[in-house]
Amino acid sequence: MNPRIAFPFLVIPHDAIRPEGWLIGDPGTPLHRATDVLENWDYARDLEVANSVSIDWAAAAGALQLPEDKLRLKFSLIVGTGAGTLPRRQDRLYEVIVDHDTDNVSVSGSVSGRTLSGRLWVSLLVTLDAPEVGGTVLSPKGRGSKLWQVHHDILIEDGGDSRFPVETASFSRIFGGRPYEHAPWYLHWRPGTLQGDFSAGIRLYVNSDHHEWLARVVSGDRLSLQAMMGDVMSQMVEAALREVSGADDLVDCEDGSVGQQILQWLGNAFPGQEIASVRALMERDPGAFRASLLATSEMGSAE
Repeated sequence: MNPRIAFPFLVIPHDAIRPEGWLIGDPGTPLHRATDVLENWDYARDLEVANSVSIDWAAAAGALQLPEDKLRLKFSLIVGTGAGTLPRRQDRLYEVIVDHDTDNVSVSGSVSGRTLSGRLWVSLLVTLDAPEVGGTVLSPKGRGSKLWQVHHDILIEDGGDSRFPVETASFSRIFGGRPYEHAPWYLHWRPGTLQGDFSAGIRLYVNSDHHEWLARVVSGDRLSLQAMMGDVMSQMVEAALREVSGADDLVDCEDGSVGQQILQWLGNAFPGQEIASVRALMERDPGAFRASLLATSEMGSAE
């Protein structure tokens, strides 16, 4: 903690709680020390994070000017994700309340890969659970008062933008009996979620039942990938143009969101054009509209 910050109440000094360091890895396997960049990761891969701390209760109670035998602290493991410097989504994965009889605390939790985007922000927060009375005028009184925190910011594969969220799947197995069972690909998303996280809310399925098509995708055949990505862009851009009234509706969307990605696609395919003129082209000449998007489509990147 920065000692120059003026808090409204006393807090626990940073060295009174000593973390062993953040660990990360696949659930159910030995975890390794977390670094600043998470490499070799994909959206189908869940993660587990953990940390352990030792507590100097005498130092903590003395700093708070509260009786050690009455002091209870809550330890919370919080995980955030999202492109940009601040997490757009935060989840509280684990909580435990301890007193002076517990010298060591371990926290851990699993994070769904489908929710991750851009950065993984892990935090261990310590708040007051009791007492709510006693101490001095500067002692913390309110339950939930923030007393100590340590966090680590992990960049996911150069910001999480290096891959479009793609999965291979047997359509006959997961989409059996549906009209698109034999389609070469299927884009799963829900229109009307422009503020939603792009990487968490979009999933492109490639049909592994079509072996020749799958081989083209895996080998990175440029025209095959361009055709597939062009269809994806057309679906999403057309839905957005029917929903928004102007560019401001997309500009207001945060970095890493569906709306921001669609705005980038529009800027690439129709540079300098107003939303109204692009919408008019879509309705007047859908062939030219889709061909313009197709000309700028490129697989392997969301941009």
